[in-house]
Amino acid sequence: MDKAGQSLYLHEWPEGLEWVNCDEPPRLSDLRGKVIVLLFFNGSSVLCQQQLAEMKELHNHYHDGVALIGIHTPKYSHETRNEVVLKAVNRLFMRFPVANDREYAAWRGFGIPAWPCATLIDCDGQIIASYAGFGRADEISARVENLLDRAGLADQRNYEPVSAARKPEPRKPLSFPSRIIATTKHLYLSDSGANKIYELNFDGHINRTFGSGNAGLWDSHGSEAGFNDPQGLAVGGDYLYVADTGNHAIRRIRLGSSEVETLCGNGKIASTKEQELGLPKETRLASPVDVAVHQARLFIAVAGFQQVLEMDMGRDRLRVLAGNGRSDLADGSGGFASFAEPCGLSVARDTLFVADAGNSALRAIRIGDTRVQTLLGLGPFDYGDVDGNATLARLQQPMAVHADAARGLIWICDTYNNKIKVYSLAKGEIKSLNLKYALNEPRGVCVANNAVWIANTGAHEILRLDLKSGRLSRLPVGE
Repeated sequence: MDKAGQSLYLHEWPEGLEWVNCDEPPRLSDLRGKVIVLLFFNGSSVLCQQQLAEMKELHNHYHDGVALIGIHTPKYSHETRNEVVLKAVNRLFMRFPVANDREYAAWRGFGIPAWPCATLIDCDGQIIASYAGFGRADEISARVENLLDRAGLADQRNYEPVSAARKPEPRKPLSFPSRIIATTKHLYLSDSGANKIYELNFDGHINRTFGSGNAGLWDSHGSEAGFNDPQGLAVGGDYLYVADTGNHAIRRIRLGSSEVETLCGNGKIASTKEQELGLPKETRLASPVDVAVHQARLFIAVAGFQQVLEMDMGRDRLRVLAGNGRSDLADGSGGFASFAEPCGLSVARDTLFVADAGNSALRAIRIGDTRVQTLLGLGPFDYGDVDGNATLARLQQPMAVHADAARGLIWICDTYNNKIKVYSLAKGEIKSLNLKYALNEPRGVCVANNAVWIANTGAHEILRLDLKSGRLSRLPVGE
């Protein structure tokens, strides 16, 4: 980058960038005549994922005039590795060049205040403006259109398509399986990357498939329905509830008939957290990641709101159970508490346990009075991999929990430590399972049929740990 008069131009990429999904960095000379949108993002941030969806829409609209370039900046130590960034790129279906800015060189060079952030570079290479935060798509689109119009009048447009960048995942029967839950007869698995949900026998045989595999939101029967990045699952009565994350919706599958219906959301992301909750089908959500059922109440971890919502299914109403919408760690009753991208839920008796991913924390909500208590964790930038007493223990981006009331344990997917950990409610202590098997960003765990079932998400597989013998095996789903 250098200055010409009062303007700043980009003539070469900042030093230190490591391109994860292409062998060579995109040539800036080939991008002249296009508006470059630099996306400064973090792979674990829900807000970044929401901005990514907006920028994909913008790119589709201006496909002959805009070049998207991703610049990943790490929050966690886990994210400094190129292979981890590539895994996030593939999970988020990013098909444009992405660089790992592990030392924040580009971040500092462009003066980025926070992620997500989109920086615009015009057709001459001049750095125009940066737009921090999610929900600024209209501003960015208007500016892009103006820049392209000016370039067109000056006969400077470059209409040549930009080659896609891609280093795909290994081809396997599953694609980023996210959550796994169990009943006395079946396992249910959300295969997030394939936009499908499976009903399995305990030997891994697929009985039924819900979802066509094409990303979208439409209700229908079984494999004719449409999901988009389905994640959290919960069973209540004869229903399977689904946090349809990419559709910003909650879905319900009638297990008797295989009919899929939408309970909440319409496929569009909520434009603001300050909205009135009421009729679920008239309420937009923002990245619901998990669900849990307790009697006639459905709890929803809405990571984009930093809140846990409650849906009274008898009265068909939504309300905030806990969380004030501020990204923080604070205990208190209901709306006085704060979360940071809550992503995992599980109920045991009168308590809702929460994997508060952005805080690297385990939280508990008393259902009766909505009192929130932090069981372990100190805040968004206080993370690690430490077992022992809860006051000293540390997690790193935990994505899922399973409350095992019979044993008095909380099973935790300590996702960015690549571990399954167990928290003892009686002792207030946590320990890692010694599996002698390489986990890769596990995002789902449950206990049933004398076994622990693990969604080993980054490795695209389901594991079974026999609680009696300690034997670990891979479930042959779809093989």
